[in-house]
Amino acid sequence: MRYLNFLEKLSPINQKKKLLEHGSILFKNLQSFSEILENEELMIVSILLNWAVDDLEDQEIYCQLGVNSFSTLISALINHPDCMAYVVDSFYEKNNSSNYEDLVNNLDDLNLTEQVFLFDQDPEEFLLELKTVDFENKIGVFVYDWKKDYRSVLYSLLLIKSFLSDQSLIIIEGVNHPSVKQAIADFLTANPEFLIEKEFLSQSDQSITVGNVRVILSRDINRNISLESSVIFNYRQPQIIERISQIEQLEDLLETIYQEAVKLHQEYKFNQAESKYKIFLNWNQNHVESWINLSKLYYQTENYQQSLQASFQVIEIDSERFEGYYNLGQCLEKLNQISQAIAAYQKTIELKPDHIDAYNNLGNLLTQQGQFIEAETVYRQGININPNHFGSYLNLGNLFLLQNQIESALENYQIALQIIPNNPDILHNLELAKERQQNPAPYYSSFGDRLYELGNYQGAIAQYQKLLDLQQGDVNIYEKIHQCYWNLGEYDIAINSLKTAIELYSQFAPLHFTLITNLLYQGRTEEAATQAKIALECLPKDYTFTLLKNLIVPMFYHSVEEISYYQERFNKGLKTLIETTDFNDSETLEPAFLGMGRFTNFYLGYQARNIIEEQRIYGDFLHQMMSAKYPQWVQPLTLPTVENKIRVGYVSNYLHCYSGSLWLTGWLRYANPEHFEIYSYYTGNSPDPVTEQFRQYSYKFYHIPDNLEAVAEQILKDKLHILVYPEIGMNPPTMELAALRLAPIQCTAWGHPVTSGLPTIDYFISSQLMEPENPQEHYSETLILLPNIGVAYPKPQDIPALVKTRSDYDLPDEVVIYLCCQAPFKYLPQYDYILPEIAVKVPNARFLFFRGTLLNDRLKKSFANYGLNYQDYCLHRNVPKRFDYLMLNLLSDVFLDTFTWSGGNTSLEAIACNLPIVTCPGEFMRGRHADSFLKMIGLTETIAENEAEYVKIAVKLGLDSVWRKTISEQMSDRHYLIFDDQVCVAGLEEFYQTVVAASALFYLSSNQ
Repeated sequence: MRYLNFLEKLSPINQKKKLLEHGSILFKNLQSFSEILENEELMIVSILLNWAVDDLEDQEIYCQLGVNSFSTLISALINHPDCMAYVVDSFYEKNNSSNYEDLVNNLDDLNLTEQVFLFDQDPEEFLLELKTVDFENKIGVFVYDWKKDYRSVLYSLLLIKSFLSDQSLIIIEGVNHPSVKQAIADFLTANPEFLIEKEFLSQSDQSITVGNVRVILSRDINRNISLESSVIFNYRQPQIIERISQIEQLEDLLETIYQEAVKLHQEYKFNQAESKYKIFLNWNQNHVESWINLSKLYYQTENYQQSLQASFQVIEIDSERFEGYYNLGQCLEKLNQISQAIAAYQKTIELKPDHIDAYNNLGNLLTQQGQFIEAETVYRQGININPNHFGSYLNLGNLFLLQNQIESALENYQIALQIIPNNPDILHNLELAKERQQNPAPYYSSFGDRLYELGNYQGAIAQYQKLLDLQQGDVNIYEKIHQCYWNLGEYDIAINSLKTAIELYSQFAPLHFTLITNLLYQGRTEEAATQAKIALECLPKDYTFTLLKNLIVPMFYHSVEEISYYQERFNKGLKTLIETTDFNDSETLEPAFLGMGRFTNFYLGYQARNIIEEQRIYGDFLHQMMSAKYPQWVQPLTLPTVENKIRVGYVSNYLHCYSGSLWLTGWLRYANPEHFEIYSYYTGNSPDPVTEQFRQYSYKFYHIPDNLEAVAEQILKDKLHILVYPEIGMNPPTMELAALRLAPIQCTAWGHPVTSGLPTIDYFISSQLMEPENPQEHYSETLILLPNIGVAYPKPQDIPALVKTRSDYDLPDEVVIYLCCQAPFKYLPQYDYILPEIAVKVPNARFLFFRGTLLNDRLKKSFANYGLNYQDYCLHRNVPKRFDYLMLNLLSDVFLDTFTWSGGNTSLEAIACNLPIVTCPGEFMRGRHADSFLKMIGLTETIAENEAEYVKIAVKLGLDSVWRKTISEQMSDRHYLIFDDQVCVAGLEEFYQTVVAASALFYLSSNQ
């Protein structure tokens, strides 16, 4: 670089006016960098940079570390189209991605992009990498505007030196920092070819302590003169020198602190040791041994979360240290994160194959998980690594003992005992093994139970069968064998195992009851009815079987004719019950109470007809029984005085994540606390996060499972104005409770969308959009129609991103998937022809069922009527977990709603997944859910008026992917119209206020 030319230009530096005039001409076209024109000091510096680039030789380049201002770079390159520049800064590491993008845009606007090589990299890494490449160009002007600490400045100057031209300039920003000054002084002392040429302040005040000082160093390798001592003296910073000299002393002190921490740790003085470790790590945060020790300390003191974090620090600092993973595995094991702990121990073994404790811990966890083969392999690997470690033999013996492989267990215990004679643990387990050898039966049972818990049903069956080979098992063993087969999907074998058990234990009612319900689940209704008769003969005083014998109806139907047959059978049976049951007889009353607490006529509603009369008759019958049982709880109640707020109670067995009550959360969430006090009574026993929502939204929340009397007493004690049963007909004890008078005003709603028929329920809360014309004739209660769909259904917050494909579920890609996700009992036989009708017109149609295997016989017949093989079109999958269920909604093309009983939650979830729905509203509210939802969001194109139109719409959606996409996008845009609708809550509360006011007026007039 022609640096002497540049220095000559500095002589008129004090002629500020002349410089500013020159700058205004040079930068007049940089409108986007008005800061240069508006700041005199910045303009002077910009001119100097531009002059410096003027004097670069051919092949020399401009290099800048750090970009704290675009102006520096831009002003250097203006009017220098042949100058190449290297610019380095860690933009993204400093979260300055926007600065990077702005710089790129500015360079592009000024046509400088081709000249500038922009490196988004740590400058130190850049300089180190530069040393490893063949760098032909020399740097004529080097600008340093990066970190202002001693090491960074000195390190950068030392590294850049070899790339500088023999004659060159260095411009350093931020020289007012003492660390920067000392770095410059030390660099100049060791490199006499560099001189300080000029200092410039960014402020008019020339005090060295203020402003952003810039210094210019010139290099000339032909120069070898000592810098004047006064210049060095001005740059020396005694406090920095003192700090540097103290570093070695500090290192000695820190080593002492670390050794003290280790000693205190070994002496179990955990608090003092922890403090010492923390002091040490405050100065040396990447000292991996300290983090390892601290992780162990926290583990020893049972601070597992802190130990976990310390282990993560070890892994972050050095991912090859096995101690980090081993300590991590121990912590995760204590925190019951078993799968992660297993992975941590496996990584430990990968890094340190002779870590015997990792083998044993891993084997123990695999044993806990029921992975016995894998556990045995791991234990044997440990033995191969260290044949003299007794623990591996002990654990292997325990594994064999758990599996009742007594001889193998004894063999390994004996080997362990040879290694450590008289060890109490080995001797104890040896005695256990000998005891089991003498009396194995109880252990077959316990091991079978363990396998059952782990989901190893085949293994459990084998253990239970070994027990039965030795002796006749008690009834529980047969129940367990049955449940294992049922869980495996071996339904016929499960049913036969129950029949075998009944031959041995004919007086055990649960066996009969389970067999009857199993037969019903399998569609074997006549067999179930026959079994009910057999059960009643065995247990004539058990009223449960009296009810089942007379009132049994199918869960799903094989033919249309069956519907009318079982309708007539139910009515005859109900009449017989009423005629033959005397609730005034105490010997009849108690069995009837217990029996009706196990029975519900839930499936009667799926016959697609108006069942109000049957419901009324059964409701009166149930009420008569409860009146005889609890005469004090069926009397009319006076409405309590409304002082400040109306007290509303909600009682349900399902105040958890369940389709029958999930919609209810919105009523509570948006309730007006100024006017209402909400009381919730949870009678079930499956609490979950949704239960906590009900608790949060309630003024009082009671969890009283399996205790009807305690619930009734609490409700009466709370003196409610209104009591609401979100659903009646699904849970038998809830039906019994609803047959009492526990509040002056009692309501039900569409959690089970069928009239209760109970004389004790005053109102049925439905919605305007769901009900057909003249709906009151379907209800024994007074019907209340809330606005819109009647519920503030919460928008699902767990709809996943589309992270899986159809192949993940073994589904074909090039087909149209129609989702048929309803329970089998919603599919009535008169509509079986619908699917083959669609298949004929959409040859690549596939109908995806989650619970549809029971329908296969009907599907086979209906598809055969169209010359089709149902197996080519119908896909069956097990009921998926929620994530996969939602994912399958996202991967499907069309949602096919069921006739006569529409999908409620499933339809709303389909809308949340933007899955087009085809529906045809039925005669009753229960067949109009999806219809009301689509009307709510204004998407009525896929609502059919009849079966033929249903097929037509389904076919069009299958063939027209553009229309499908349009419907899906419209759904997505209209979620806000249906979810969390508070208008209906306002309507609900208006009803509450109106009915309470009317009741108060009625009671007042009655008492005058």
